[in-house]
Formats: sequence, structure tokens, C-alpha cells
Amino acid sequence: MIDAHLHLRDRRIRSCHARFVREALEAGVTGCIACTAVPEEWDIEVDCSWDVTDAFGAHPWAAGVLPPDWAEHLREVLLRHPGALVGEIGVDGIRRVHDCGALQRAVLTRQLELAVALGRPVVLHGARAWVHLFHAIEPYLKRLPAVLLHGVSFSRDLLTHPVLRSADRVWYSVSGAVCSPDAKTLPALAAALPLDRLLLETDSPDMFPVGGDPLVLGSGVSPYNSPANLPRVCATVARLRGIPAQELAEITASNARAFLARR
Repeated sequence: MIDAHLHLRDRRIRSCHARFVREALEAGVTGCIACTAVPEEWDIEVDCSWDVTDAFGAHPWAAGVLPPDWAEHLREVLLRHPGALVGEIGVDGIRRVHDCGALQRAVLTRQLELAVALGRPVVLHGARAWVHLFHAIEPYLKRLPAVLLHGVSFSRDLLTHPVLRSADRVWYSVSGAVCSPDAKTLPALAAALPLDRLLLETDSPDMFPVGGDPLVLGSGVSPYNSPANLPRVCATVARLRGIPAQELAEITASNARAFLARR
């Protein structure tokens, strides 16, 4: 299995990469796409015994606090890492602050232009703002090598949106939120996504899934998610689709490799 989205450079887990990776390998997770969210993470080197594909980008939550030279810094980092993706980037409808929408769109546009110029696939965030994200990426879609919609959580009806219906380079990643018994729209979406474009993710150390095993760092902290919980996500999605979990694990790993081959 390949974890299609997590945050290996997150400050909360930098001190425990060895355990993070060891438990993932023991669970059958052989690699990951390691996204970043803020400039301070871009220059952190990660050395671990795992198949890691890096992704560098400014998360929409960081749009209002980026330094003036952030775009130049990002370009330099991407040039230093020719196999890296651009991500996690996008727009967000969860954290609403004054003028955040305009700032988010401006930061997203700058990063999409950079991805097009360098020929890099992108990893996109669109929580509670998916339609806005689709409109924002439409002018760039045919010029990008590939697009991964991370943590998809929209109504299955949106699969008929023109941007998705006509796109031959869009992949979809389902997170551990699908494991929640309170999930409403996500199970139906997970069952309807194109099987040849379906990926699985944990979004570790966040999005701790119901019934998962926590990566606990010390005492008195909330449980952190781990890529070792990816089999639980896989089992849940497999049940929704009516296929064996092992079969889905193999399919989604193959899909992840196909997405990464677009680099």
C-alpha cells in the first residue's frame, strides 16, 4: 500500500520518524507522498528507510502569513528536488478569516503557475470549498501533468462537474474520515469514485480514524494518526465497494504509481 497523503515534516512527529516508518512498514505500507504546508518545512531534510515522494507547497491556511519571498523560496526548493510534487495547495472553507478567500486564491494561482512552468503534478486541498477549487484549477488542468484531490469529501453528484467529467489526469484520495460511523456523503463518494483513479491516505498525524491505533507521543496529548492505520482505511473502502481489501490495496498502490509516473 502507498499512503497518498501525509505530513512527514510536521513538527509534531519529527522526533519519531523511525517509529512512524517502522510501524507503517509492519502494516504493509511501503511508501508515501509527504506533503508540506508552510515554508519552514520546505528545507527540512528527511532521511528514513521508506519510499518517500516529496511535495512542497503552501497550504491555504498559511495564505495570510507567508513571507514576501515565499514563491521564490518554493521555486528554489522545487528545482533542488526535481522529482517533487507541488502540494499541499488549494482553497479551504473550514477556517474563515477576513479576505482569506481572495488570499487563498492568489496563493493557489501562483503555485499552479509554478507547477505548470516546472511540469509538476499537484496535490490539492478543497475542504468545504470543492466547487471553488474546481473553478480555480480549470484554466490550468490541461497544462498540469496530473492532479490529486486529497481527502475528497464532496457529494457524489459533483463527480459530474465538467472539470472532473472531462479530466483525464485527475486522481482522488480517500482519508480515514470514511471510517467514521457519522460520515454521510463520503461513504457514497468512496463507493462511486473511478476505481482506476482511487488512492488511499491517512493525512497523518491528523485525521485519526475511528478504531485506529494512535501514535502517542508522551502523555497528555491527543492521539496522532499514523500511516499504520492505512489498512483500516483500505478495509472500509473495500467493504463499501464490495471487493476484497487485498485487491483494493493492490489496485490503489498501482494507481498511486501511475499518478507518480506523471512526474
